[in-house]
Amino acid sequence: MIKSISLAYRKPGMTREEFSKYWLEKHGPMAAKMFPGLRKYVQNHFLAIPGREVEGDGVVEMWWDDVEAFENSMKFLNTPEGRPLAQDGEKFSVMKGSGPWVVVEHVIKDEITKK
Repeated sequence: MIKSISLAYRKPGMTREEFSKYWLEKHGPMAAKMFPGLRKYVQNHFLAIPGREVEGDGVVEMWWDDVEAFENSMKFLNTPEGRPLAQDGEKFSVMKGSGPWVVVEHVIKDEITKK
């Protein structure tokens, strides 16, 4: 199992609240439904904490069985079937930086998940 991690940025002129609402209520369900091979999808929305500045507006984590499944999902965005998902992302977000980062997750401590 692999995971991709991307830093999410809102489009200029959009408030963080508008961005978060659209991402959570519109784009997230669309991405979860449309991405082929997607096993898990998590949005992390940044909180405004006085005195703390952060880059970006959130982090998205997506899990796939392997690198091939991840690469196929990225290629999907350039197909006629996947283009609506890519276009929806362009409505509210801007891609910056070198992400997504593709990683193998190593959980060192987990007192939340019951086994």
